[in-house]
This record gives sequence, structure tokens and C-alpha cells, in this order.
Amino acid sequence: MLSLSLLFTLVFLNSILLISANDYCKRSTDIETACEHSVLDLSCPDHTVIKILAANYGRTERRSCRNRPYGQLRNTHCYTPNAVFIVGRRCNWRKRCSVPATNSVFSDPCVGTYKYLRVKYCCRRKLLFRATKLHK
Repeated sequence: MLSLSLLFTLVFLNSILLISANDYCKRSTDIETACEHSVLDLSCPDHTVIKILAANYGRTERRSCRNRPYGQLRNTHCYTPNAVFIVGRRCNWRKRCSVPATNSVFSDPCVGTYKYLRVKYCCRRKLLFRATKLHK
């Protein structure tokens, strides 16, 4: 279980990441969820790419992915602190990506708890950079 101070630190850092990441999103954001042992697929329309805003692999509430015995759903304080970086490495600036919701990708933040991967993202326009030649 995470200590209270660590939990506040994670929430604070996540808020900072969301504030800075929201600067990239001109359109609405989406939230997708994949239950443990399944794959989360993200995609964006033409001429846009994925920008990951937030992610967690664990369990923070009992309603999602609940077709399990109660004992596997009881812990709702289950977080993977670096999930946003893991998902970002696989998805940022791509048109589509797939991320397995598995312990082998994220490690196991709470043994015995049935987890899910929840990702908040947006699709932003692709930035195109042109090399310009300087003339004297």
C-alpha cells in the first residue's frame, strides 16, 4: 500500500502532467479502459496523433472490470506510478497503438487485485517541420 505522502505526491505530479499536457489538446479528450490480460487499442483520425495525458494500471474503484470475486476487487488504492511514461513511450505521437494491460508490461502494483489500465488521451494535429535553406 502506498503511504499517504507518496499518494499526495503522485496526485500532485499527475496534476502537473495534466496541466502541461492539456496545452497540447485543442479538442476533447478520451478515456479508455482495458481489463487485466486484455489489450488497450488507441487511435486517432487522419492528420492527428496520440498524446497521452494520464494513465494508471491498477484499481482505483470497484465498478470497472468487476467480473471477479469480491476479494480481487477490494483494494481500490492500487497505482502504477510510471504508467503514464510506459504508455507514452508506446503511444505518443503515433496514429495508433496497442498496450497490453498486463503485469509483464507494468509490473504488479498490488498482488491479488484484478487490475485495469485506464488511459486519458487526446488526438492532436501532427506538427510538420520543414527544413529551410538559408541563402546569402
